[in-house]
Amino acid sequence: MIGANIAPKFVWQCSFFALGLSLGLCFLLSVLAKVTMGQATVSISIDELRVGVTCSHPIEDDNGVLLLGSNTSITHQLINGLRDREIDVVEIDPRDLAALRNAKKKLLSKKDRKKDDQWEESRPVKEMLVDRHDEGLNEERAEELKNSISAAKNHFDELKTLITEEKIRSIGMLSNLSNSYARSMVDDHDLTVGVITNLSRSSEPSERSVKMAVLGMAVAIELGLDGQQTLEVGMTALLHDIGLYAMDERFLQPVELMTEAERWEYRKHPFVSLQVVADAMEVSYSVQLAIQQVHEQFDGSGYPRGVKGPRIHVYARILNVVDTYLRLTSATSHRQAIVPHDALGLMLHQAARGIFDPKVVRAFLNIETLYPLGSMVELDSGEVARVIRRPRSGFAAPVLIDSSGNRIELESTNQRVVRPVCDPSVPQMRITPDLMQTSSWHPALGTPLTV
Repeated sequence: MIGANIAPKFVWQCSFFALGLSLGLCFLLSVLAKVTMGQATVSISIDELRVGVTCSHPIEDDNGVLLLGSNTSITHQLINGLRDREIDVVEIDPRDLAALRNAKKKLLSKKDRKKDDQWEESRPVKEMLVDRHDEGLNEERAEELKNSISAAKNHFDELKTLITEEKIRSIGMLSNLSNSYARSMVDDHDLTVGVITNLSRSSEPSERSVKMAVLGMAVAIELGLDGQQTLEVGMTALLHDIGLYAMDERFLQPVELMTEAERWEYRKHPFVSLQVVADAMEVSYSVQLAIQQVHEQFDGSGYPRGVKGPRIHVYARILNVVDTYLRLTSATSHRQAIVPHDALGLMLHQAARGIFDPKVVRAFLNIETLYPLGSMVELDSGEVARVIRRPRSGFAAPVLIDSSGNRIELESTNQRVVRPVCDPSVPQMRITPDLMQTSSWHPALGTPLTV
């Protein structure tokens, strides 16, 4: 085990304070109403523009330059054009705000309407979550979630066969899977995230994709996305690596040490994934775009195109952070899995260098906190316990369950966490605070994490 001592408390406090301050300023700026040409406008992200809506009033950039005239209909091409010009925020007339945020989506058939009747138009899924903070974990439901991975693997095996035969026309099975996990999070968010993300940590692509879908949808929910958007984040996660099934089998396993030629070939897989699902009826334009961009970094250092900032679809920005976390907490051919707490520490240092969307990082921390769901910690009493629920506030006082099955509420007791510990059921390792700060590891550049 490397770096058994936890980072000094002030290091974490400084990191979180600096990150929180930066994110707070970004948030305040993004919601600031401006006065342009004598008319009050409201700043919104281009991710909030809804295709099919007609804005009755002109749309400007944040410098007051006219972008679109009045009575302009929002289209995919228009949004992509704004991305190409590196415009992430636009100024709109407040009278158009309601139309944009309450836009009607494509009408569903009776069959689809019945399946999706839970997802109210434009209502954030976060508002639907059942509060189970004071409850224990439902063991029966936890077992069902564990068993669902087998069904998911069967779905991926079927898709692999279809890809080989070039007959893939529908991914309805994965659409249902995404919807099922989203419904499970509405019923018990922490149980679903904790169980799914702390399974065997195998290198099976199907299992990893399911973990990515669940964690990605959890972040989407935290960011305030609605039901349809949340499901599309899940679909993007399930499909983003599907092209690997059509490539050399060695790329299906997590590999950090590649030759330059292998790395060049591997980086084609986002395009191959898009090609595989391009004819599938259930894959929306947003999902197709995000599939290509999951490995793009916020500072432009990713692949395959090196796009950056708001030009990267929000679904991809979410999944880029989740993908990094899962890679760090999974074993590779030359190292063990990293303890979740330490993986987050390394990611925070990387975030300070600008490679992740700061809004997504903040949402991810709200989901996983300093001690992620399902991880193990040691208390000042010497007792080891497992994290089962997030704290109601803050990052350092989760709800735990000890080896005897007793619930421990850190927010209402004098006990405190001393350090994270390795899970005995999984080959894990710690990394030191110095390594977190000085490591040259990068999620997209192919540099291995040297420990």
